[in-house]
Amino acid sequence: MELLADMANINHTEATAPPFSPGWDLGTTAEVVPGQRFYLVFLLCLALTSIPVKNLAYIVPPVFLFLELIVGEKSAWRTLLLMALFATLSGVSMMYDGFRGQAINVPGLLFALLTYLPMFLFLASRPDREIDSSLFTKFINLTAWFVIVQSLVGVIQFVISRNGDAVTGTFGLLDFHLNTISITQVYFTFTLFGMILFLMLDARRLLPQVAIVAGLLTCAIAQSGHQTVFFAASLALCCTIQFRRFGTALGGIALVGCLTFIVVQLYPDTIMHTQEWYRKVVQDPRSAKRMVLTDSAEYLSDPKNALLGVGLGQYTSRAALISSNTYLNRELPGPLSGRSDYFVDSMLPAMHRFDEVGEGSAISKPYFSALSAAMELGPPLTFVCLGVLGVHLLRNLHWMLSSNPKLARAGLVSCIGLLFFLLCCVIENYLEFPQAIFLPFLLYLVVQARATQLSTRSPA
Repeated sequence: MELLADMANINHTEATAPPFSPGWDLGTTAEVVPGQRFYLVFLLCLALTSIPVKNLAYIVPPVFLFLELIVGEKSAWRTLLLMALFATLSGVSMMYDGFRGQAINVPGLLFALLTYLPMFLFLASRPDREIDSSLFTKFINLTAWFVIVQSLVGVIQFVISRNGDAVTGTFGLLDFHLNTISITQVYFTFTLFGMILFLMLDARRLLPQVAIVAGLLTCAIAQSGHQTVFFAASLALCCTIQFRRFGTALGGIALVGCLTFIVVQLYPDTIMHTQEWYRKVVQDPRSAKRMVLTDSAEYLSDPKNALLGVGLGQYTSRAALISSNTYLNRELPGPLSGRSDYFVDSMLPAMHRFDEVGEGSAISKPYFSALSAAMELGPPLTFVCLGVLGVHLLRNLHWMLSSNPKLARAGLVSCIGLLFFLLCCVIENYLEFPQAIFLPFLLYLVVQARATQLSTRSPA
């Protein structure tokens, strides 16, 4: 693919470089140990996320934060301060509702500090890690082998079950056999898409090429419809914006065309189903999503909610769902469960409606991160978070339009990844899916660190 060959320029030096050099030779780094330490932490997170135990992935962000605290990373302390700030503001909002005689969900707030931890880590992150060329190659190789092995497992699961929802890799290794198929497929394919983007930075070598092809085929087989559409759209848009490099833009469109062709060949009714789901979810006024959006607009007419939100874990977030005892297969003990009036009055009717017409699809669920963040954090704090995200996007866009081809590819991949994630957040509570987003988040930190180092050099 022309796109993959063009992207490979980010990882080889000039004519003096060996044939398959990972490149980005920035000279001797002042400190190698922290980068190696981050690689080991990534390896641990990779292993924990892959274990087929449901909800085990929720411990991965806390483990990462704990290890960062031990080695004295400043971002870890910033994360704790952000958590304290968000918890305090939510506590004030909840106390106000309590004084008004409304039911509040204290366990929901505690669960939210866990489920929203990836968001806090992102907000507190800085692109200041040291990742040299040899270490970057280790990240690439590890990620490539992970994608290849997971894709092989996914293909075997599909061959045995003939069910795209059963394609979950080791994330849900025996779900198809135990008849416990759930949302794990969504976690699995999002992780693969994120890793495919990372591997595009070293697409000249055979190993990443094999991993990219294997990952794309597996995602197509899994038929994670909204992710495939959003990934293709993000890739096409960002490659087109990078107008300076006609080959990259043309290659991106070609890759989108190939992915679309594979999906349509495997599932000929995909386009028809996409149109049908759009009608059911967006146009039908009785859809579960439309119901909860109408209620949300009414709640925001309250000045307190417009300023502080309803509080973390009180409405549509996964924390609210977990603590409500309506989401997990097992009930939580009394002290760990609770429901706010917002949840009871709005979410429960919408969830009943989803059970009637939702057909089990993530697309029609009445909860998604874009709504959860806006309602539980409140519009002002949500705009602050979006401002931080905007800084990332602008920085990536600046890199993407750089005359330095290596830096431009790093910016391109980062922009595609963020846009892909944002689009997914209008479908489900992706912000609280650590098994889906945390490994791609760590790889995003790697790309940001490498791009920052590149930006200190003169254009190649």
